[in-house]
Amino acid sequence: MRKVRIKKYKNVKRTLIVAVAGFLVYGMFLVFNRCIEPQLNALARQHAGFAINNIVKQVINNLEYDPESLYKTRIGENGEITQVVFDSYQLNQLLYEALDTIDTSLKAAQDGKKDPVTQSVYYEDGIVYEIPIGSLSNIFFLANKGPKLKVHIRMFNDVGGEIETKIEPYGVNSSLVSIILKVEIEAEAITMMSITPFKESSEIPLVVQVISGKVPSYNTYKE
Repeated sequence: MRKVRIKKYKNVKRTLIVAVAGFLVYGMFLVFNRCIEPQLNALARQHAGFAINNIVKQVINNLEYDPESLYKTRIGENGEITQVVFDSYQLNQLLYEALDTIDTSLKAAQDGKKDPVTQSVYYEDGIVYEIPIGSLSNIFFLANKGPKLKVHIRMFNDVGGEIETKIEPYGVNSSLVSIILKVEIEAEAITMMSITPFKESSEIPLVVQVISGKVPSYNTYKE
C-alpha cells in the first residue's frame, strides 16, 4: 500500500513539473511574441537597411562615368539656354551597369565574400550587425549585456531601379539639372530568432548641376 502511495505521489509530482514547465514555456513564448520579437525585427531590419545603403553608396562611388556626357544644352540666338536633352542610351547603359554591379556586391556581402568590384569584404561571415539581447529589455543598464544575436541579410531577387531626370527652377534665371538613380531592393534580415522581410529604397544623385539661362523644355536623345 505504501509503495502504491509513493508511486502515485511521484506521478503527481512529475505531472506538476511538466505542467509548470509547459506554463513557463508558454509564458516565455507570449513575452517573446508580444514584447521582444517586434523590437528584434525592427532592429534587425534597421541595421540590414543601413548595411544595404552603405554598399549601394560605395558601389556607385566606384562607377566610372562622365556626368557631362549624360546631357547636353542647346543655346538660342540670344545666348540663353533653350533646351536640355538627356542621352537616353547612355542613361540606360549606366542604369544596367549600376544595378548589375549593386546586385553582385550585395550577394557577395550576404555570403561574407570579397566584392569583385571594390575588392572589399564588407561584412565578415556576412554578419552586418550584432544585437545584444539585453538591448531588447528596454532597461538602460542591460543595453549592452548578454549574448549577441547576429544579423545577416539575404537577397530575395535581382536589384531593380530606374533613372529619373529633373529640371527645376533655381534662383532668378537659372535651372537645376538632376539625374537620380533610384534603387529598390527586396531582402530579409535574419537572426537565429527571427526572419524579417523588407524593402529598401535608395536615391543616389548622379548629376546635380546648376545651369544659367531660361530652360523652357527638355527631352531625351540618342547618339
